Amino acid sequence: MRIISGSEMKKLDLWAEKERKIPSLLLMENAGRSVALAVQEFCPEKGQGNYVFLVGKGKNGGDALVAARHLYQQGAEVKLFFLFPTEDFQGIVRKNWQLLEDLGVKGHYLANEHSFYLLKLCLSKCSLIIDGILGTGFCRQLPHNIVQTMELVNNCARPVLAIDVPTGVDADTGQIGEKCIAAQYTVTFAWAKRGLVLYPAKKHVGQLLVADISLPQEGLSLVESAEHYVDQELARGFLPERFEEGYKNTFGHVVVIAGSPGMMGAAYLTSKAVLRSGAGLVTACVPASLADLFDLALPEAMTQGVAETPQRTVSASGWSVIKRVLPGKKALVFGPGLGTGEEIKSLLQEVLQAELPVVLDADGLNVLAQDLDVLQRRQAPLVLTPHPGEMARLLGTTVALVQKNRVETALQAALQFQAVVVLKGAATVIATPEKEVFINSTGCSALATAGAGDVLAGAIGGLLAQGLSPREAAVLGVYIHGLAGEMLAQEKGRRGVLAGDVVEALPLALKDLES
Repeated sequence: MRIISGSEMKKLDLWAEKERKIPSLLLMENAGRSVALAVQEFCPEKGQGNYVFLVGKGKNGGDALVAARHLYQQGAEVKLFFLFPTEDFQGIVRKNWQLLEDLGVKGHYLANEHSFYLLKLCLSKCSLIIDGILGTGFCRQLPHNIVQTMELVNNCARPVLAIDVPTGVDADTGQIGEKCIAAQYTVTFAWAKRGLVLYPAKKHVGQLLVADISLPQEGLSLVESAEHYVDQELARGFLPERFEEGYKNTFGHVVVIAGSPGMMGAAYLTSKAVLRSGAGLVTACVPASLADLFDLALPEAMTQGVAETPQRTVSASGWSVIKRVLPGKKALVFGPGLGTGEEIKSLLQEVLQAELPVVLDADGLNVLAQDLDVLQRRQAPLVLTPHPGEMARLLGTTVALVQKNRVETALQAALQFQAVVVLKGAATVIATPEKEVFINSTGCSALATAGAGDVLAGAIGGLLAQGLSPREAAVLGVYIHGLAGEMLAQEKGRRGVLAGDVVEALPLALKDLES
């Protein structure tokens, strides 16, 4: 599903009016009518109920007025509450208010305690509240009457339908203000707004409906970056073909360079995830003194012991052995549980000059952050999988700034490092150097467990080995990883899920997606 930012939507509205000569009054009529149809769909009264409309002075308020008119003409009882004086209404918003006035509909300006008493009374009796206060016109400093209205709405135990974007939500970033309308339904127009599928806003959106209002699809060509919400349909299109006559080499061989004393679980989970994502073979390159134990722990993997440091971490001199393993391999995963010493940094320089796709995770990212210049000599197509802390180190910023605008941060990193970047977290963001953005739809807090990132790195590596591009492997790997978490949450609950559970659920997630 295509998504755009709220800022881009404003530009497309203007483009439609100026370049395509589509009247704003028509777009508002289509938007308001789609809201009225949604009310009929979502409410048991099928549009014949008692509805409270909260109306702002901008286009969002105009959409609310159109919806109120349609419902009123179909026999519904509508109560209009204005957050601004009607004298502030201009242009097509004023026109739509005049149409309602001509029908005998009255409204109340929420300016004093008497008007708020009336609002409380109406809220207690209504079937549904329609939020048409701000939409994409997010601002952090809200007038007192809007704040008071939001508090009443959120405390009244009545369902809310938000028009375009719940009031208090930033349509670009998914950030929310001090107060935010908590909607059970959101009807957005033309394309889903980016902020609606990002946290923390996603928690306040409820069921999301995208309504067509006759904006030309070619308007998307004017948008700087192509952004997608990764739903089931999109993810299924990336599934690699599974040839019936195939054998293990058909589905690719991955090299995993990982592990150190106390962190061999990372190497185990990564290597197992390679196989559980459908790859045919995996070779785990681990410190020589730990190779025998690893071989016993994961007999399905091939184990290659490599030279190690006195601390029993992989040594840079181990590259001579690893290099002999690489011919015929389809992908390489570097970093889980590897350590961050100078030897690892030297090893990373060699790895990045290998001519096969590399997934760089965990300590691989931490070592990269110490010397970004190594990227200038790289030959490998690259997938970076940072969590917010690792991303902050890579970009020399703070976790708070990373989380404040996850999409722009992921895009910045993808362009700067010329790599596919997977910014992990709730609603994981994947960005490419070609300015494509994918926001994942799957996952839950069951995945907030040690080792889950190692599983993701291995899954992406396994998908690369099966012939997917770095972009496709990252998007599909994130999707099935999240889906596995959701399936486990249904079975076990969201507490106490282990990364080992997640790796075992990957084939079930693939089966679910395929079927």
